[in-house]
Amino acid sequence: MRLGWRFLFGPLWALCVAGAVLIVCLAAGWYSWQAFVLAGVIGLVAGVPAGVWNARKVRRDDPDWDGSRV
Repeated sequence: MRLGWRFLFGPLWALCVAGAVLIVCLAAGWYSWQAFVLAGVIGLVAGVPAGVWNARKVRRDDPDWDGSRV
């Protein structure tokens, strides 16, 4: 279950970042498929590392986390 938190936080971060970028693109008047592709790419590039960082931070800062668990 080592990857459990990453599977939760990675997609969550990626989708939130992609949604924010898409809202900015649509608010700027850019209504094309390229806006969706750009939002997806930026979401993956920025969101996945942020999700991994967040999962590590949750494990590190949780006082009840048993480090011997896999």
